Amino acid sequence: MKRKRIILVIAFVMANVSLSVVRSQAMAENPCIRYDANGDTIYTADASAHVWADGRLYIYPSHDVTPPRSCDLMDRYHVFSTDDMVTWVDHGQILEASQVPWGRPEGGFMWAPDCAYKDGTYYFYFPHPSGTDWNNTWKVGIATSSEPAANFTVQGYLELPGDQHAMIDPTVFIDDDGQAYFYYGGGNRCMAGKLKDNMTELDGGLTQMIGLNDFHEAAWVHKYNGVYYLSYADNFNNGYTKNRLQYATSNSPLGPWSSKGVYLGGTTEGTNHGSIVEYKGQWYAFYHNNVLSAGLGYKGAARSVCVDKLFYNDNGTIQRVYHTGLSFPDPVVGVKNIPNTFLAENYTSGGEGITYHDTDAVNEGEIFRHDGVDIEPCSDGNANIFSIQAGEWIDYRLNVPNTASYKLEFRMSSPQGEGAFRVEVDGVDKTGRLTVPRTAGFQIWTTFSVTDIPLTAGVHTFRFVMEEAGFNFAGFAVSFAQPEIPVGKRITMKMGANYVTYNAQNQLVCNSPTITPECVFTVLQNGRFIELRAANGQYVSTASVKTPMTLTGNNQAADSKFLWHNLQANGQLFGLKSLKTNAVVCSENGTKAMNCDRYDFGGWEKFTWAEYAPVGIAALPVDARLPVYFDAARGELFLPEAAAGDWQIFDVSGRRMPGGKRSNSLSVPVSAFPAGVYIVKAGGRTGKFIKH
Repeated sequence: MKRKRIILVIAFVMANVSLSVVRSQAMAENPCIRYDANGDTIYTADASAHVWADGRLYIYPSHDVTPPRSCDLMDRYHVFSTDDMVTWVDHGQILEASQVPWGRPEGGFMWAPDCAYKDGTYYFYFPHPSGTDWNNTWKVGIATSSEPAANFTVQGYLELPGDQHAMIDPTVFIDDDGQAYFYYGGGNRCMAGKLKDNMTELDGGLTQMIGLNDFHEAAWVHKYNGVYYLSYADNFNNGYTKNRLQYATSNSPLGPWSSKGVYLGGTTEGTNHGSIVEYKGQWYAFYHNNVLSAGLGYKGAARSVCVDKLFYNDNGTIQRVYHTGLSFPDPVVGVKNIPNTFLAENYTSGGEGITYHDTDAVNEGEIFRHDGVDIEPCSDGNANIFSIQAGEWIDYRLNVPNTASYKLEFRMSSPQGEGAFRVEVDGVDKTGRLTVPRTAGFQIWTTFSVTDIPLTAGVHTFRFVMEEAGFNFAGFAVSFAQPEIPVGKRITMKMGANYVTYNAQNQLVCNSPTITPECVFTVLQNGRFIELRAANGQYVSTASVKTPMTLTGNNQAADSKFLWHNLQANGQLFGLKSLKTNAVVCSENGTKAMNCDRYDFGGWEKFTWAEYAPVGIAALPVDARLPVYFDAARGELFLPEAAAGDWQIFDVSGRRMPGGKRSNSLSVPVSAFPAGVYIVKAGGRTGKFIKH
């Protein structure tokens, strides 16, 4: 007999201490089957689970050979067993395509099997084509053994009436009276009939199972409290997950059936195939996913068997089973820092009535979280909350860094413009009723905002209270309220005691305790992004994480602009964040602007902005085409948009005034000018100023 190797997988204990002792039993982390008898990674799927007389739970899965092309290389079967749901034993390979005398010459296509036991013999049922035209030559082979996990010999195949298209996924259920029933089906059709005592022939014909909702494949039958349950994979596909597992019930093993809905959602793998079994007083649901191979770039399926506990309600319906382990990590979302952008699905963990309220207990979208909030794939990427009903609510725990005024931006959709909500912070309504703007569809998004929301420093609960249905929710952002700096305003940026900026070589262009022309910038755009142009016509942007605030010539590309945040309510403190590098401008030692790899404002140097206004000279707003400013430190007039030497200054009588020029811009000593009004002409443009 082939050497067996015991595979130990990390165990965990279910955390809900209020549940029964049975519910707290340990299990292997999913996927529960990862290694073969030699300790090598093995990919398995379609597990059929049975408990035999030796007291062990056995599963009979298919085997995805790697690297797969699709499902055509599935070529052999292994058997695994456990006696504690933690330690799984690979009993090795029991059958491969080359051992099937009537099988397809090219091999492969050994799909989902099942096993049954009767009168000392184990019967292994497996689908396999007999010809090159595999999809129209399916047969259900039978191999037998006196052992549950070794020495199987192919006996032939089960003669089934009708065409051989989709003659797959065989399963056998033996009732309490010893009568065996055979089921198979794919392509949206499930067939069943009685087996003779020899377990290799039908006892009569086949009957199509009716009453099943959206049957696809993967039939499985079990019995609970005298009721028959037929579970199967459906055709579900929401673009993210596929093939949920549904079930139906009947008073007869051959139906008719009454559909009861979904008991286990799909995974990101394209198929699903389940079985349900009771072991040591606990019911279990088996299924598979592709979590172990998801990052390997395989073009086809490389799946892994998983198992989770299953529970019944008092009325016999099955409670929803949610994937555990690596398949769908349920994020523990705690306190998050602002300013930041938050995905709607990353609400705070805690549960129904604690951190959210949803009117139904099922995640209708089948993805991401394991609780009852309805989440679906989002056309923007990630996910979004949908099926929102009036009265529902959801919480986010956020850390507010400073007592200040903040801006809230919302990403939502509403085909009819009917949705409405409000945002409460620690139970206090901060926004009032907000109506979601109309969009072209539930996956067509718009962003809208409210500003000047006063918040105090500290951790707070932000609750979105849904007042009217009809919208989807993708996320929101919280930022400092925007400073009101009009477009066209000339400002300076001061860090500590000095006005500063740097050139593209990270060299100081301006580092002065007084305002100089090199430290004056023009606000070209206000709002979420601020765009600044320096006195010499170059733009203030960023090139890399080493040059956080540079002058970069005529680079006015969108990805080089800075994100602008007010850091103080009713003040002029602000911080800069590069849109291109996703890094922030802060201070390392208080004297030089550096780049930080964090976005929490905790280490930011708080720059100030101030309007650059001449001292003793005021520009007249008669002609704004030629801006005129005054450098008080030098006692010079400053014309940042004039060419060097291309200027003339006149008093109101028309007398030309003397002056001087400097490189790249116009700077004119005006300390000797008498008080009065003056006219400046440069390049056909005119400006005016007053000396007091």
